[in-house]
Amino acid sequence: MIELQYLYTRLTPEAVGELVEYHYDISTVQSCIFYVLGLHDNYLIQTDKDRYFVRIYRNAWRNPEEINFELELLDYLKNKKVSVSSPLKTKCNELSFEISSPEGKRLGALFSYAEGESLEREITTNESKLLGSSVANIHKQAKEFSTECKRKNLNTALLIKRSLKIIEPFLTAQQKEFLAAVQETIETNLAELISENTDLVVCIGDVNPTNFHLTKGNKITLFDFDQCGYGQRAFEIGKFYSSIHFHKAKKEITQAFLQGYETVHKLSIEEKKAIPYFEIASVLWVMSIRVDNVNKVGFIALGSSYWSHRIGIIEELIDF
Repeated sequence: MIELQYLYTRLTPEAVGELVEYHYDISTVQSCIFYVLGLHDNYLIQTDKDRYFVRIYRNAWRNPEEINFELELLDYLKNKKVSVSSPLKTKCNELSFEISSPEGKRLGALFSYAEGESLEREITTNESKLLGSSVANIHKQAKEFSTECKRKNLNTALLIKRSLKIIEPFLTAQQKEFLAAVQETIETNLAELISENTDLVVCIGDVNPTNFHLTKGNKITLFDFDQCGYGQRAFEIGKFYSSIHFHKAKKEITQAFLQGYETVHKLSIEEKKAIPYFEIASVLWVMSIRVDNVNKVGFIALGSSYWSHRIGIIEELIDF
């Protein structure tokens, strides 16, 4: 008999609804639907009173310590009255619950629903300004956050060196040569502009137009802190810039985001100069994340066209 090994299984919505009712003191679950497949499994719960999101974490992507860092951060921000989708406490006063699955123990968490709607259209300058100030406020409010849980720092060693090592097997000799030159350019300039240990903040790690909801009254709620960790403010901003690379009004949108950010915290000249380099580093990092999750997305998603497309973006960005 062959002992089968599993990389990833998905719970039915019915099972998730039962788990939520078992672990949480909320009103009766009326419906549960599988909402979206990201780096983890996400479900939408509807009770007779409220809506919630449930995230079932993939243990092949995040270990319990990394997950608890995220959950403790969001709980801390909620207590600081920051508008984020935050985890609810279980009946046992925990921020998560355990699930036994064929691939091993997995963690799940129930989150408050982010009121409003996601941006199904392109972000506007006013929305970008609001997002910028909200991100800066999170950096400010999380200043005293502390936890025994560890996360990798979002520094050049992770964003560039590790990323290049991971994606190298998929690159042509010419692409490798080009990215080696890009690496040298980024690291040389960042070393002159900013110290990696200066004024680190807790970064969200994936600020983009799809990771917040906005109400008609302009109340913004941020969510999805899966890629959070300590890093530079310039990285957080550069990561957002990279997420709207193809926006037809990118210049105006990035200027509005920066303007909003600086209503809360003024950046130094050096930090502003560092943003374009972190934007390029963010593109590299996203490429490595895809490779890290190849057993989920499949090798078909790592064909030559993908690398040509992504490296084409870097070619555009390096010319500043």
